[in-house]
Amino acid sequence: MVTLRELYETSIQIGRELDPRGQAAIERQLQQRREEYDALPAWEQALYDQERFRNPYGDVRISNGPEDAPIRTALVGINMHVKEMLLGVQLAAKGTQIDAFISHHTNSVGISASLVADFMEVNADYLVWEGVPEDEARASIFDYMAERLQEHEDMHRIGPDTAKLLGYPLACIHTPVDYAHRQFINALFAREKPRTVGDIVELMLSIPEMQEAARIGAVPRIMTGDPAQPAGRIHAKFAGGYAYPASAFPLLAQAGVNTVVQVSAGAGTVAACHEHGIAVVRLPHYATDNIGENLLLDELMRRLEPFDVIPCNYFGRVDRAGHLAELQAAGPIIRSLKN
Repeated sequence: MVTLRELYETSIQIGRELDPRGQAAIERQLQQRREEYDALPAWEQALYDQERFRNPYGDVRISNGPEDAPIRTALVGINMHVKEMLLGVQLAAKGTQIDAFISHHTNSVGISASLVADFMEVNADYLVWEGVPEDEARASIFDYMAERLQEHEDMHRIGPDTAKLLGYPLACIHTPVDYAHRQFINALFAREKPRTVGDIVELMLSIPEMQEAARIGAVPRIMTGDPAQPAGRIHAKFAGGYAYPASAFPLLAQAGVNTVVQVSAGAGTVAACHEHGIAVVRLPHYATDNIGENLLLDELMRRLEPFDVIPCNYFGRVDRAGHLAELQAAGPIIRSLKN
């Protein structure tokens, strides 16, 4: 029977295999964390999350154990808040087996949301791979990372606190899921080569998870540009914790990107892209996460053993058994559609 620790470790391994930075870059990051720790005074070392020495993804953590808990049935949600945990307790009271809570997002699940350096830096790499000068890419992303960290508060402890009181294991798995749907969508674009911005929307609506969102009116939306506009060079922005700051879009435009596909597009993003002539297709956020979550879950079951999943909080189960392995076997991890 699979344990929570096995799910955790295998998720990290899958993330590493899908990581577009490559293994050498991951090892450099882990070494940097060790050096960072060694340079701290003893009182700060006592507060440092030493899991960062071996796990490159700050948004993959076991927030409450026991880590050796056997997982026969997991309650899995895009978010796992107190109400979802109480839902699990209610289901258990009615006779449904619940062995652990697994969240995709870092909201309310402990330290994960604060470790931005361990999941946001890849955004600078994305920009560099598209042709943005490295110093400009890092300035844009690192300023945004600092902003996110400044906003961090201590309310995220509510998840581990609640799980502990209820007696349930709680884990968060974010970046490996995002890398999975990033590879899936990039591979789809590379194969189908959508000619126009409208073609991108139509292609996205061929995906079952997107169709499910469309049934309640949440569809891929063209935020700037128009359906007949040539798609040109497409930049599919997924993983990295958050969407780009507005400062990244002029850099992408200068590098020759014509269309950006991503899961959010606020007023700042829309204004920057409109000004610099970039078309933006915004995908339904949770439908996109569902693609990666389904890919990861089926790959976990392929490598370990099957376990039951009860989907909640915007997650809908779609069988994608073997699809992630097929994507990996098809060729190297896609960095940029320009390459």
